[in-house]
Amino acid sequence: MHRFMSALSALFVLAIQASPSEAQIKLGAQAGIITSIDAIEADAGGSLESGTLGLGARAMIDPPLLPLGGFVSGTYYFPGDGLTYWTATAAAQLRLPLPVVKPYAVAGWQINRSSIETVDGDLSTTENGPVIGLGVQFDFMVSLFLEGTFEFDALGDIGGTDLDTDPIVIKGGVLFGG
Repeated sequence: MHRFMSALSALFVLAIQASPSEAQIKLGAQAGIITSIDAIEADAGGSLESGTLGLGARAMIDPPLLPLGGFVSGTYYFPGDGLTYWTATAAAQLRLPLPVVKPYAVAGWQINRSSIETVDGDLSTTENGPVIGLGVQFDFMVSLFLEGTFEFDALGDIGGTDLDTDPIVIKGGVLFGG
């Protein structure tokens, strides 16, 4: 009888913890700052400098009891001077499955596009490469996150100008759902 009650109790606890699948999907907004780019000068005088702000969106799959999750995100940066820069990322998270504070590691793939208006037209570069990082997610009524990522080959040559190709990006945001 004791074993039956223990098994029944364990099943009851698991049933309480089970969340419907729509509770595992979170949508939200994020902001990012590129931090390690010295200064990027393009032919027409455009620059993407350290501290360039970006805004974007994120969709996340966040299983409540598993140490794995994943997300896709897009961020548009505002460098000015005729230069445009955006990134799209798909990544997996390996995290500690704690109830409120979840530290995690990120590994994924990123595509980015930069372009500059010149007198000859637009010069555009599309690059892609791996991204790794560390972050922490706080789950309250909404989820808040803060992460730092290292983007390999995240910027390419625009008009033959040598660029810092390994930026560090700090992102933070809010996620709703689940």
